[in-house]
Amino acid sequence: MKKKVIIVASDAGNIGKTLVASVILETLRLTEKIDGYVCDRNFQGLYERYGQKNSNGALKPLHLQDPAKGVAFLDIANPDEKSKVASSLGTDSNYLLFDLPANATHQLATCMGTPQDFIDFMDFADADVTFVCPIKDQKSISSYKSLKETFPAGAKFILAINAGFIKSTESNAQSIIDSLIIQFGHEPHFILEQSLSPRIFDLLKNNTLREVFLPREERKQADGSYSPSDSAYLAQDRGDQFILNRFIPSVTKAVEELFLND
Repeated sequence: MKKKVIIVASDAGNIGKTLVASVILETLRLTEKIDGYVCDRNFQGLYERYGQKNSNGALKPLHLQDPAKGVAFLDIANPDEKSKVASSLGTDSNYLLFDLPANATHQLATCMGTPQDFIDFMDFADADVTFVCPIKDQKSISSYKSLKETFPAGAKFILAINAGFIKSTESNAQSIIDSLIIQFGHEPHFILEQSLSPRIFDLLKNNTLREVFLPREERKQADGSYSPSDSAYLAQDRGDQFILNRFIPSVTKAVEELFLND
């Protein structure tokens, strides 16, 4: 099968790119081989959550990370690292995920020379490219539209509508969400429906979603019991557990439908 290159990108900051990248990486790793790359030298949340750790529990340095098991660094938007981008496609993993920094999409377009050169190179390497673009406001929408214009052919696009973020920051949240769904609901998309608390975001700085809380449906034993107990997880607050018990299955199902049932 063709390799699937997934690029989480937006020129807007603080819209949930790394959360979206985390959801995709964690979901696909349940059943598939996927290489993970953080592409931002200044913000390495994906590395802090999913990077391999040594026997003492400390993160291994980025240059020692195996991207198929942890998260490595690759500046995919830097023309000087074109050979490293090419080498990354030599993996035996079926999927590659790149978590881009804000304001990197223009540089990405010139990494291989031109946008078409980039797509042609990926096609030559027998890889399909899918851009995943979180949206929640006009800046992120404009970034998405600009990216589609930059790569007009040969790339797929999936929207991640960050409804939970909108709910936690906007007084007229539902009208904004409804407007986004009306405008973009006909395009491939998934919705981050639940609002995660500041406690959860703090826990997610250094832990995976399933380390913070594993949904009960994934803990059900053959005899019908559930193990381990809720108290074994970092999300001790019952409200946080309630939210995560719905958030993780919903986004997992959406990611599986978009990437595994293609």
